[in-house]
Amino acid sequence: MLAFFPSIYKDELLYSVLARYHKRSGNLSNKHSTLDLFGKKKAYIIPDLPTDLEILLEKVNPFLNSSIDEWINYHTLYNYYTNFTSKEIKQSVRNKMLYGCGNTSLHYSTGQMAGTVKEPMYFRYCPNCFEEDIQVNGETYWRTYHQLPSVFICLKHSVLLVDSSILIRQGNSSYFYSNIENSLEKGNKSDVSKVNFDLLRHFAVESSNLNQKDYKFDQLNLLEIYHYLLDREGYVKSNGTIDQRRLEEDFIKKFKVDFLILMQSFPSGVEGQCWLRAITRKHRKSFHPVRHLLFIYFLGESVDTIEQYANKRYSPFGEEPYLCLNPAAEHFLQPVITNLKVTRCYDTKRPVGTFSCACGFVYSRKGPDKTEEDKTNIGRIKMLGDTWLSKLHQLVEIEQLSYKACSKILKVDTKTIIKYSKQRNSKPMNKENHIKSDLKQKWIDLINQYPILSRTELRKKDPSLYMRIYRNDKEWLKEHSPVVKVNRVTNKRVDWVQRDLHILGMVKKAVEDISAKEKPVRITVSSIGKMINNKSLLEKRVNKLPNTMKYIESVKENTTNFQKRRISWAIDQLKDEELEVWKIMRKAGISERFYSGLEIEIKRQIISAKQKF
Repeated sequence: MLAFFPSIYKDELLYSVLARYHKRSGNLSNKHSTLDLFGKKKAYIIPDLPTDLEILLEKVNPFLNSSIDEWINYHTLYNYYTNFTSKEIKQSVRNKMLYGCGNTSLHYSTGQMAGTVKEPMYFRYCPNCFEEDIQVNGETYWRTYHQLPSVFICLKHSVLLVDSSILIRQGNSSYFYSNIENSLEKGNKSDVSKVNFDLLRHFAVESSNLNQKDYKFDQLNLLEIYHYLLDREGYVKSNGTIDQRRLEEDFIKKFKVDFLILMQSFPSGVEGQCWLRAITRKHRKSFHPVRHLLFIYFLGESVDTIEQYANKRYSPFGEEPYLCLNPAAEHFLQPVITNLKVTRCYDTKRPVGTFSCACGFVYSRKGPDKTEEDKTNIGRIKMLGDTWLSKLHQLVEIEQLSYKACSKILKVDTKTIIKYSKQRNSKPMNKENHIKSDLKQKWIDLINQYPILSRTELRKKDPSLYMRIYRNDKEWLKEHSPVVKVNRVTNKRVDWVQRDLHILGMVKKAVEDISAKEKPVRITVSSIGKMINNKSLLEKRVNKLPNTMKYIESVKENTTNFQKRRISWAIDQLKDEELEVWKIMRKAGISERFYSGLEIEIKRQIISAKQKF
């Protein structure tokens, strides 16, 4: 039974409390302290995610008025590493912390072991906090949020954190480093001289909040929220895909390279390996909290505001119905439109809405709508419709108003009024009047003049005549045109024996040309085919060219033989320099992964070359 247990300071890491107990207990061995605290000589003393907490609480309960939940939320890094994981993973990690034996599978569950974002190597502290602790408490302690990989400043004093000389991961997992005051000697600060200090403070606040609260992100579909916000910010194309190149460029521009490197989150890597691309697609793996925090900040949100966008669909023009802006309609400025098509402006990437009303009026404008006035704006009228044209007819012909007065009523330019009023006044002509009999007769005369020509060939003789008839009486033109002639192609058989011999001669010449090239080119079916300008013949007619293919099989090179020839060429090129393996490999353009298989050949050729030179 314990004789005492230290009180826990605000934001103190539970590991730090255990270390202070070990120091005050006077135990010479860590085993004695673990026996006191956990009832066994060997226990896993893990700084970020300690285990066997149920046993520990039972031991120290008489001295502390606290609960397991308080320990986990305020004195470990549990929330920080599990807030962005699934409900199952969170529960599994919690169970291991309460009852588990503390093996490394706990850190595999959170993705820490497999991730590329690494935790700080040493415990970190604030020099000002240290001075205050010594003056007020006579001792100092490790603060929880100071050890987070996304925190580099003290929120209380706004100064940079400093590395201590104590490794966070000790070689012995049952080790308490109790003499904290004597471990603050290392004193090297992180290289953040080029980084925006306001950004450092923001992420310190976000990280601290993330570590002290269960946000239940597992109950939200974060990917849907991210897509909603990406759509809001204009990164979703009209086809629904994300403009990844622009997203990456803007992401780097917003944070700058130095800050992203400090956060171990520069978006690089080939397709499928870039974390920034992966986080916008189906989440097949977990992402480090640092990267979620970065992405949320980039989208203009925080861990406290992101959940409000759950189950939302982005609509840059608000919810339907939308206003009809047709001044000629009785429902002018009333919300009656339900037909909206949203695209993206090619230049500005802003959303463009095309609104189609049942009255025939179609208009568009760039979004998003930010005020009520935006909803009454027209960027471009795409179709006026019958209702608008009927109103124009009434104003011009019946009420006999001026064009200028009509333009004010119908809210368009005067030139538009003049244009459509003239179209309205023009009387429609009978179809037969458009196609005068003399035009048809000219087409018949053209057919009689060139009886053997096809319709397409006759069209070339008189394009204007053809198009005038086609536009106005397509059916007549079809009935009075020559019948389509079917070209009969005579099957000319190929003498493949003769062709085989002919191609063989071309192939031999091509092999000579390839071998004579200054820089080695591998002799393959493809390279030979390109040289004779007939690659498809060698690939698709193999069975028709037996002699040719037999010759190609005898001369074509496998990878190893070609590499040896490149090595020989490289040595010849480097004859005036000192022959070193790395120089030869680089000159020959051979990857280092092939070195083990070519080591003997390279050394043999070097010896031979030195004797020759």
